[in-house]
Amino acid sequence: MHFDIVHAADPRFYGGASSAVRVEIQAAQQYGLSTALLPFLGVSDIRSRRFEARLLDVLQRRGIPWLTGDEAVECDILFAHNPLSFAHMPIRPLRLRSKVVVLSVQHPPFDGAGNAQYNIDVVKRNLERMFGAPVVFAPVGPKVRNQFEDIIDGRPDLLPHDLFNLIDLDEWSYRTAAPPRERAVIGRHSRRDLLKWPDTEAELRAAYPDLANVQVKIMGGVPDELMHLVGSNWNVSPYLNGGVPQFLNKLDFYVFFHSRRWIEAFGIGIAEAMASGLVTVLDPSFQDLFEDGAVYCRPEETSAVLERFLTSPEDFSAQSAASRALVERKFSTRRYPERMRALYVALGLPAAVALAPAGKGADVSPLSASPAHTPLPVGQSRSQRSLTGRRRVLFVATNGIGLGHITRLMAIAERMSPDIEPVFLTLSAGSSIIEARGHPVDYIPSASKIGVTDDSWNEVFAQELLAAVEAFAVNSVVFDSNHPFPGLLKVLGARPDLNWIWIRRGMWASNHGLDPSMQHRFDMVIEPGEFASDEDHGITAQLRAGVIGVPPVLLLDKDDRLSRQEAASALGVDPAGRIAVVQLGSERNFDVSRLRPVVMTALIRHGVQVVDAVNPLAPKREDHVGETVQKAIYPIARYFNAVDLMITNAGYNSFHECVYGGIPAIFVPNEAPEMDEQTIRAAYAQSSGLGLRLRSVDAERAYEMVELALSEDFLSQHRMRAGRILFSNGAREAALAIEELVFSVRTDRALGGSIARV
Repeated sequence: MHFDIVHAADPRFYGGASSAVRVEIQAAQQYGLSTALLPFLGVSDIRSRRFEARLLDVLQRRGIPWLTGDEAVECDILFAHNPLSFAHMPIRPLRLRSKVVVLSVQHPPFDGAGNAQYNIDVVKRNLERMFGAPVVFAPVGPKVRNQFEDIIDGRPDLLPHDLFNLIDLDEWSYRTAAPPRERAVIGRHSRRDLLKWPDTEAELRAAYPDLANVQVKIMGGVPDELMHLVGSNWNVSPYLNGGVPQFLNKLDFYVFFHSRRWIEAFGIGIAEAMASGLVTVLDPSFQDLFEDGAVYCRPEETSAVLERFLTSPEDFSAQSAASRALVERKFSTRRYPERMRALYVALGLPAAVALAPAGKGADVSPLSASPAHTPLPVGQSRSQRSLTGRRRVLFVATNGIGLGHITRLMAIAERMSPDIEPVFLTLSAGSSIIEARGHPVDYIPSASKIGVTDDSWNEVFAQELLAAVEAFAVNSVVFDSNHPFPGLLKVLGARPDLNWIWIRRGMWASNHGLDPSMQHRFDMVIEPGEFASDEDHGITAQLRAGVIGVPPVLLLDKDDRLSRQEAASALGVDPAGRIAVVQLGSERNFDVSRLRPVVMTALIRHGVQVVDAVNPLAPKREDHVGETVQKAIYPIARYFNAVDLMITNAGYNSFHECVYGGIPAIFVPNEAPEMDEQTIRAAYAQSSGLGLRLRSVDAERAYEMVELALSEDFLSQHRMRAGRILFSNGAREAALAIEELVFSVRTDRALGGSIARV
């Protein structure tokens, strides 16, 4: 397979780095070039991030092939973005071959103090040996080029002209407001890095003055070290990639000064502000790049510059137009055909590429003839990858009290793309449930089940897990449990060549501890969302930095439900009558035997048909209540169209199935000390009008609670409140996050730290 252009980049960068890659891919496709992305996870500091949302959307919506490095692919030019991503060699060889590699130098080789930011020679050699092609360094602006030209010995081959980052002018609406006259709104957007700000208090206060006629808007936050300097006229908001155009439209001036210890390789945020028609105020060091499109001064001169334009609307309008014109002339995607022809000539490639007129080829994938690469609707979770075989992922579930761990893992596994082959290994006696849903599964009894010590069990488990990893030739391990146990950690340490993902739910009880460093041993930690998350004060709530949060994870979507007629028939009840399902968990560690018959009797007295749902893990019961139908049901949500009321525990799955499934429920929390905060979940649902809480010790209140749950007042309020809940199943997000890791080339650590030790 051949592509004109392949982009090798770390898609987890936010801001300018991701914008540069995204716009390059869009422009290539717009002008008829075949293009693809080869994701590199090359920077360990951002290892927990997802792919940048707008870049991922372009891949999905436009059907851009997502390569893995295993495909036999050739291309004319491989664009390698950002030298930091190529500091190490990948553990597996890449089959992609390019005529030439162009390293887009989006990070300067030295900082403002002359300290090296990466080893130029190592990056060059790595790229040469990865792709078997000569490497040309392409500075994205004059600041980077000047640093390379100052290198006397060992200077790499440089492209003879700068390869500027591009701006799609269609994404940036031109300012239409009248020029400001008496008041100025100034602002900037960048990450919360101290180096992105002026060095001294005097410079910062001068650049962003606390004046009555000046309002300062900041997107991206302010470093903690500078918060005490924030003026009374400042408005600070979090960074939001998709919200940058709206943010810029609220400004009159874009004012950007940074530390002298920092070298801004290009300044795509500046170019975006200029494209929006803002009068842009910069340090004079930017003048070689942005020419007459900006105004240049020192920080202490900022107030005078603002005053000059406030008193001269004509000058403001002229400078605003000059800003937009400069971007159109130097950085617009409309220059892409000319830019690419010049690049082919500069690289000495056989012939200039034949570029199509603007618009031809837009939204057309070079693999469009293949059904596997049909462009997808925006937001659909299936990613676009190319021709290699499926990759096996081992899903490991611990032995929970209920079925939560295996249910979450199946929810995620069943939403993986066809490129993934899930295999299960579980300590849960519910392994037959996994098999019944069509997944290959192996069962390892827990230590308590077979009566051995934890130490001996962990030794054997490590051997079993390693054998499974090797027998199935898995690429990644996804683990769902509260605590990674020693046997698993032993294999994790021995097989750093695999991707290790930890699914870790929240709502830990206050007495449950966790070593904060534990999550750093995994390549990715995913936390399924909680409806009651605002009341989650357990230890994991303090450890969310570096954790990927997704919406609540459920096994079934509403479309997976049987009709009321089908569900009632399967349950053995009359669909015309009211139906309640009582399912109070496995009862392996919490006794509800006194409460169950009272609840069922109360329901029967109100003329409700009762289904006594037997948990597959619960011991056989002899306390069958007459006039009820006893059924082993899994998953219960499949029958929800025939359920008018649930009486259930408040475990993760049962609780969220009811809340987001719109099912009225009485929640009976499992209050065993080792459990999660089910009492808080139940109380939160009751406070929200989406359920009722009944504790097992309150059996005498069961009749009253059932009567309330069946009342029209409660049910009408429940319908109204449930109808206002918007829900997106986090299982899809979790699956895609895992696939982003599984199908990327990893160069985020030294090669020695990536090799299996067994």
